[in-house]
Amino acid sequence: MSPGLVKTVPRLVCLRPFVRTANFHVGRISAFHTTKHLGDGASFIKGSVNEATKFPPKDKVSGSYHWDFERLLSVSLIPLTVASVMNGAHPITDLCLGVILPIHCHVGFDAVITDYLPSRRTPVLNKISTWGLRATTLIVLYGCYEFNTNDVGLTELVKR
Repeated sequence: MSPGLVKTVPRLVCLRPFVRTANFHVGRISAFHTTKHLGDGASFIKGSVNEATKFPPKDKVSGSYHWDFERLLSVSLIPLTVASVMNGAHPITDLCLGVILPIHCHVGFDAVITDYLPSRRTPVLNKISTWGLRATTLIVLYGCYEFNTNDVGLTELVKR
Protein backbone atom coordinates (compact mmCIF):
# COMPACT_ATOMS: atom_id res chain seq x y z
CA MET A 1 0.00 0.00 0.00
CA SER A 2 1.23 3.44 -0.81
CA PRO A 3 1.56 6.06 1.93
CA GLY A 4 -0.96 8.32 0.17
CA LEU A 5 -3.59 5.58 0.17
CA VAL A 6 -3.09 4.90 3.88
CA LYS A 7 -3.69 8.56 4.67
CA THR A 8 -6.87 8.82 2.61
CA VAL A 9 -8.57 5.61 3.77
CA PRO A 10 -9.14 6.76 7.38
CA ARG A 11 -10.49 10.06 6.08
CA LEU A 12 -13.00 8.25 3.88
CA VAL A 13 -13.97 5.99 6.77
CA CYS A 14 -14.40 8.99 9.05
CA LEU A 15 -16.48 10.89 6.47
CA ARG A 16 -18.71 7.94 5.62
CA PRO A 17 -21.26 8.54 8.42
CA PHE A 18 -21.51 12.19 7.41
CA VAL A 19 -21.87 11.37 3.72
CA ARG A 20 -24.78 9.05 4.45
CA THR A 21 -26.62 11.72 6.42
CA ALA A 22 -25.79 14.49 3.97
CA ASN A 23 -29.43 14.73 2.89
CA PHE A 24 -30.19 17.52 5.37
CA HIS A 25 -33.74 18.01 6.48
CA VAL A 26 -35.05 21.45 7.29
CA GLY A 27 -35.71 20.38 10.88
CA ARG A 28 -32.02 19.62 11.44
CA ILE A 29 -30.82 22.94 10.06
CA SER A 30 -33.42 25.04 11.86
CA ALA A 31 -32.71 23.92 15.40
CA PHE A 32 -33.07 27.46 16.78
CA HIS A 33 -35.99 28.51 14.60
CA THR A 34 -39.66 27.80 14.92
CA THR A 35 -40.42 24.77 12.82
CA LYS A 36 -43.76 23.31 11.97
CA HIS A 37 -43.86 19.63 11.20
CA LEU A 38 -46.26 18.31 8.64
CA GLY A 39 -47.88 14.91 8.91
CA ASP A 40 -45.59 13.29 6.34
CA GLY A 41 -42.41 14.08 8.29
CA ALA A 42 -41.56 17.22 6.32
CA SER A 43 -41.22 20.56 8.05
CA PHE A 44 -40.89 24.21 7.17
CA ILE A 45 -39.44 27.27 8.85
CA LYS A 46 -41.70 30.05 10.06
CA GLY A 47 -40.02 33.32 9.15
CA SER A 48 -36.51 33.69 7.81
CA VAL A 49 -33.04 33.50 9.24
CA ASN A 50 -32.54 37.25 8.84
CA GLU A 51 -35.55 38.33 10.91
CA ALA A 52 -34.83 40.37 14.00
CA THR A 53 -35.07 38.64 17.35
CA LYS A 54 -38.11 39.61 19.38
CA PHE A 55 -37.07 40.47 22.92
CA PRO A 56 -39.48 40.22 25.84
CA PRO A 57 -40.69 43.50 27.34
CA LYS A 58 -38.57 45.01 30.11
CA ASP A 59 -39.58 43.91 33.56
CA LYS A 60 -38.27 45.42 36.79
CA VAL A 61 -38.39 42.05 38.55
CA SER A 62 -36.10 40.28 36.09
CA GLY A 63 -33.24 41.15 33.82
CA SER A 64 -30.77 43.93 34.49
CA TYR A 65 -32.80 45.47 37.31
CA HIS A 66 -32.76 42.13 39.09
CA TRP A 67 -28.99 41.87 38.60
CA ASP A 68 -28.50 45.42 39.95
CA PHE A 69 -30.57 44.56 43.03
CA GLU A 70 -28.44 41.44 43.63
CA ARG A 71 -25.23 43.47 43.39
CA LEU A 72 -26.64 46.16 45.68
CA LEU A 73 -27.46 43.54 48.32
CA SER A 74 -24.03 41.94 48.02
CA VAL A 75 -22.14 45.20 48.21
CA SER A 76 -24.22 46.50 51.12
CA LEU A 77 -23.27 43.47 53.20
CA ILE A 78 -19.59 44.49 53.17
CA PRO A 79 -19.91 47.78 55.12
CA LEU A 80 -22.55 46.26 57.38
CA THR A 81 -20.24 43.42 58.34
CA VAL A 82 -17.31 45.80 58.85
CA ALA A 83 -19.47 48.13 60.98
CA SER A 84 -20.65 45.20 63.09
CA VAL A 85 -17.08 44.02 63.67
CA MET A 86 -15.72 47.49 64.43
CA ASN A 87 -18.54 48.91 66.56
CA GLY A 88 -19.91 45.77 68.12
CA ALA A 89 -23.58 45.07 68.65
CA HIS A 90 -25.90 47.88 67.63
CA PRO A 91 -29.65 47.63 67.01
CA ILE A 92 -29.52 49.35 63.61
CA THR A 93 -26.75 47.16 62.19
CA ASP A 94 -28.46 44.08 63.62
CA LEU A 95 -31.72 45.15 61.99
CA CYS A 96 -30.03 45.73 58.62
CA LEU A 97 -28.17 42.43 58.81
CA GLY A 98 -31.37 40.65 59.86
CA VAL A 99 -33.13 41.92 56.74
CA ILE A 100 -30.42 42.06 54.08
CA LEU A 101 -28.75 38.71 54.84
CA PRO A 102 -31.92 36.57 54.47
CA ILE A 103 -32.94 38.45 51.31
CA HIS A 104 -29.43 37.97 49.91
CA CYS A 105 -29.68 34.23 50.61
CA HIS A 106 -33.19 34.15 49.10
CA VAL A 107 -31.95 35.71 45.85
CA GLY A 108 -29.08 33.21 45.67
CA PHE A 109 -31.26 30.16 46.27
CA ASP A 110 -33.85 31.52 43.83
CA ALA A 111 -31.14 31.62 41.16
CA VAL A 112 -30.27 27.99 41.95
CA ILE A 113 -33.92 26.97 41.58
CA THR A 114 -34.24 28.90 38.32
CA ASP A 115 -31.07 27.32 36.90
CA TYR A 116 -31.42 23.71 38.06
CA LEU A 117 -35.20 23.27 38.36
CA PRO A 118 -36.59 25.29 35.43
CA SER A 119 -40.35 25.49 35.15
CA ARG A 120 -40.31 24.26 31.54
CA ARG A 121 -38.63 20.98 32.54
CA THR A 122 -39.96 20.33 36.06
CA PRO A 123 -43.00 22.58 36.58
CA VAL A 124 -44.30 20.94 39.75
CA LEU A 125 -40.91 20.72 41.48
CA ASN A 126 -40.14 24.31 40.47
CA LYS A 127 -43.40 25.56 41.97
CA ILE A 128 -42.90 23.58 45.20
CA SER A 129 -39.30 24.75 45.56
CA THR A 130 -40.14 28.38 44.83
CA TRP A 131 -42.97 28.52 47.37
CA GLY A 132 -40.90 26.57 49.89
CA LEU A 133 -38.10 29.10 49.50
CA ARG A 134 -40.52 32.00 49.95
CA ALA A 135 -41.99 30.47 53.10
CA THR A 136 -38.54 29.70 54.49
CA THR A 137 -37.35 33.26 53.81
CA LEU A 138 -40.36 34.71 55.63
CA ILE A 139 -39.75 32.39 58.60
CA VAL A 140 -36.06 33.36 58.70
CA LEU A 141 -36.94 37.07 58.52
CA TYR A 142 -39.34 36.65 61.43
CA GLY A 143 -36.72 34.63 63.33
CA CYS A 144 -34.10 37.35 62.81
CA TYR A 145 -36.59 39.95 64.04
CA GLU A 146 -37.38 37.93 67.15
CA PHE A 147 -33.70 37.18 67.79
CA ASN A 148 -32.71 40.84 67.45
CA THR A 149 -35.52 42.17 69.65
CA ASN A 150 -35.84 39.47 72.35
CA ASP A 151 -32.30 38.08 72.51
CA VAL A 152 -28.72 39.32 72.14
CA GLY A 153 -28.83 40.06 68.38
CA LEU A 154 -26.95 38.72 65.39
CA THR A 155 -23.70 40.60 65.99
CA GLU A 156 -23.43 39.52 69.60
CA LEU A 157 -24.23 35.92 68.61
CA VAL A 158 -21.36 35.88 66.11
CA LYS A 159 -19.08 37.50 68.67
CA ARG A 160 -19.77 34.77 71.24
